[in-house]
Amino acid sequence: MNDKFYKSKNITMCLDGKYRWVYELDMYKSSVIIKEIWRAMGIAIVIVLAILFAINIMDSDLMETLQFIAQAACILFGILLVLSIIGYLVFAFIIGGKYCVVFEMDEEGINHKQHQKHVKKSELIGAITALAGLAGGNLTTVGTGVLAAARTSMLTYFDDVKELEILPKEHLIRMNETLSRNQVYAVDEDFAFVADFIKTRCRNAKVKID
Repeated sequence: MNDKFYKSKNITMCLDGKYRWVYELDMYKSSVIIKEIWRAMGIAIVIVLAILFAINIMDSDLMETLQFIAQAACILFGILLVLSIIGYLVFAFIIGGKYCVVFEMDEEGINHKQHQKHVKKSELIGAITALAGLAGGNLTTVGTGVLAAARTSMLTYFDDVKELEILPKEHLIRMNETLSRNQVYAVDEDFAFVADFIKTRCRNAKVKID
């Protein structure tokens, strides 16, 4: 697939040499984000339990320590499970149930920009169109401002990616570095292009395809 000539109604090549597209994730139908929350919480709980084990093993025998750790694990997992679900639903309600993100991709890497609730998908698409040179005048300046007004942003360089997970059914590509990981989304008709573009440039990554 020759990405230099790739054309899509969803993905636009802008004048600065970057591909840009908008993806809107329905938080009530997709489990991707809540799984990431559980993953992060799971890691935190394991660290806490390891510290508790190290402290208690010095004052108790192995069986007593293991029983204490098992009880603590059940309590912590139960509390965090409930809190994470409530927190997720509240957050989803606040942002209108839609996780709206702009992706900027070039030869070096990809930037994942989450936008605020009041920035509509149509506005972001319009801003990308302006940057692509399809609209003139001050629209380009306005477009730059809209795309820059992200709540959170995560830039991942292809050379830093250690593991690449390609999940077509979830419209998801995970780019895992040593201490962080970026999530890239694309609709069905563009997924193969985006996945291939990223895969061919992540030269140091182990690739998993589900």
